[in-house]
Amino acid sequence: MTLPTELIAKLEIECPEICERLQHLQLKVIAVGQPLPVDSLLREHLLHGVGRRLSVIRRSLLNIFSLFPPNTNKPLSDDVIADVQINLHAFVMNLYGLFDNWAWAFVLHHGLESAIVNKQGIGLFAKATQAFLPERLKTYVTARRMVDWHKEYAKSFRDALAHRIPPYLPPAEFTPEDGIRYNALESEKVGCIKGQEWDRLEQIYADQAQIGRPCFSFLHAFTEDEPPRLILLHPQLICDAMSVVEFGELFLQHWNQVAKHS
Repeated sequence: MTLPTELIAKLEIECPEICERLQHLQLKVIAVGQPLPVDSLLREHLLHGVGRRLSVIRRSLLNIFSLFPPNTNKPLSDDVIADVQINLHAFVMNLYGLFDNWAWAFVLHHGLESAIVNKQGIGLFAKATQAFLPERLKTYVTARRMVDWHKEYAKSFRDALAHRIPPYLPPAEFTPEDGIRYNALESEKVGCIKGQEWDRLEQIYADQAQIGRPCFSFLHAFTEDEPPRLILLHPQLICDAMSVVEFGELFLQHWNQVAKHS
């Protein structure tokens, strides 16, 4: 497949814009965390948790757009696909962890560890923590779109990366004719290896690299309980980054407030 021209143009504008906003958010976090005592756990979650993750998210996004521009029209090489996946894995893991760092920062800021008791209850999507969130933050994380985003996407892909099948990018998309041609060349490889026909084998790899079109979607498993769900790579990462900035800015505006808990 190829992405629509209008979408490509939109993505090429949005990527640098959202990366700049991520950097500005990181600077705001540093301004809040830097004055705190060096041995403060709150400082650590802000600077070395939130701050580092924002940096990795921003660089991963830029790297993916550089390695795999939205206007790509040929399948990526194996090495480039591996590099895209390395950055995708960093993006997914830090995206998920970022919201936990925000939660810990809030809990530590208000001394709520004993009130929540169980550390598993510390999380923006955990009811034990939500009970103390100011209304604006609670409304944001309990909105249906955020609950679904966390459960069906962020947590699903993070858990798959950590415990099951890591998110990956299919090497190419084939028409039925492309598939027949690709498989025929694949079968020929065995004979070339047995006959030590290295020049022909190299040509086969080169020919295969020209077959099909780039796949702009990613997934993490074909054989789990539900059918595989392909997600458009570039638009999803932009949306994720926008959510990070939107929530981060809201958090810094309201994290000094705490809801009364009976």
